[in-house]
Amino acid sequence: MNKRLIVRTLLAAAAALAFVGCTSTTSTQLTTTTNPVTGLHPANWQMTHYSAYLEAPTSCVPCHGSTTDAGGAAGTSQVSCFGCHHPSGPNHPAGWVDHFQHGRLGAQAPANPADFSMQGMASCQICHGQDYNTPVGVTPSCYACHNRAPHPNAPWGATNPPADGSVSSSHDRTDPSNAPACIQCHAAGSTHNPVNPPTPAPAGTVPGCFNNTMCHGKNPTLSH
Repeated sequence: MNKRLIVRTLLAAAAALAFVGCTSTTSTQLTTTTNPVTGLHPANWQMTHYSAYLEAPTSCVPCHGSTTDAGGAAGTSQVSCFGCHHPSGPNHPAGWVDHFQHGRLGAQAPANPADFSMQGMASCQICHGQDYNTPVGVTPSCYACHNRAPHPNAPWGATNPPADGSVSSSHDRTDPSNAPACIQCHAAGSTHNPVNPPTPAPAGTVPGCFNNTMCHGKNPTLSH
């Protein structure tokens, strides 16, 4: 047989095997998240896709393009991750840990989960776990840095601003709308409640900072 023909035949066979291997791997990865007929994700995918991404971040790239560079191509679906995740994509922005940026945003009022804003304590729990120590996929535990997550390692109960003028993440600067996350550990009568109210709130009371469900019976800033 002609040597050139043999070489061409071997190259074609190798390419075919590579193609089969690639498509097999891709189809195996996608069968659990896409409809095999339409190629679409389930109806509730937008609200739950974070877990699949964290288990295998690179699996999103073929269809949706770069997950770190907004200027990257959108992939075969022409639906970029940056259509919803601005400006840093699905990952935390640069400097997220430095200067306690994430602590300040975690203490703010929770935003609509559909906005993917990474704001409010509940947004941390989505990836890092309800106890901040059972993360999903490649996500690290909050306890890799925190002694008592989600509290900062600095004094949590301090009410005075730092001497250097920086913005602290102390408990009095946490938006009260985070109460549903706080009550998981600090419900009235629990071992992690340092100031139990003398009259606990009736069962079924919506968690709040100033209604006896946790520590306070009334807002001290409104008392005279």
